[in-house]
Amino acid sequence: MAAVVNYSPPWWVNLLHRLPHFNLEFQMVSSDFRPEDSEYQKSVLLIGAVALLCLGLDLIFLLIYSFWLCCRRCKKQDSSHSHSHSQQPSADCCCTAWCVIIATLVCSAGIAVGFYGNGESSDGASRLAYSLRHANRTVSGVEKLVSDNALALNQTVEENLAQLETTFQDQTDYVAIVQKLQGQLDELVRLMGDVPFWSNTDISLEDLAQKTEAFDFY
Repeated sequence: MAAVVNYSPPWWVNLLHRLPHFNLEFQMVSSDFRPEDSEYQKSVLLIGAVALLCLGLDLIFLLIYSFWLCCRRCKKQDSSHSHSHSQQPSADCCCTAWCVIIATLVCSAGIAVGFYGNGESSDGASRLAYSLRHANRTVSGVEKLVSDNALALNQTVEENLAQLETTFQDQTDYVAIVQKLQGQLDELVRLMGDVPFWSNTDISLEDLAQKTEAFDFY
């Protein structure tokens, strides 16, 4: 018997789901995973927009502060400028350096999170597509086995039962036994027809696998 594989989401998925979700009207919505719901999609986009806004504000502040610092230094005289080179770095230089360091760390963290999320999404999509195709092969195999066995029973057993009924048509007891066997054969074929567990013709597992691979590609 095959072992059951249980799925457990990564820690960062649980962390994101613990965050409060708001729609574009800043109304709280459920944080349950509902990718087909437009309100859930808007809430996820809003979280990403807030992160990008924070990064943009940090970069804009660094740009404005650098322009202000450069313009102020240009107003200094050459003598004071050369004198400042012999002293320790000023507080403005330290502030600029720390701003650059913070912006670099934030950008690096964003890039790292993006690569990590892309890798996790690609790996999950690949496993999902493989599982869908494996399930599709299983369903197709079950349906083929049921169809082949039902066809074999109809071609062999039913034909032989018909010959027995013709042979013993003068003996009532034997005919009754043959008719009982015919009924059991029909019941067996009916039960075999109920074996395939996938009866939803509106959903194709192969089509879902192709859509998953297309999502992974994009």
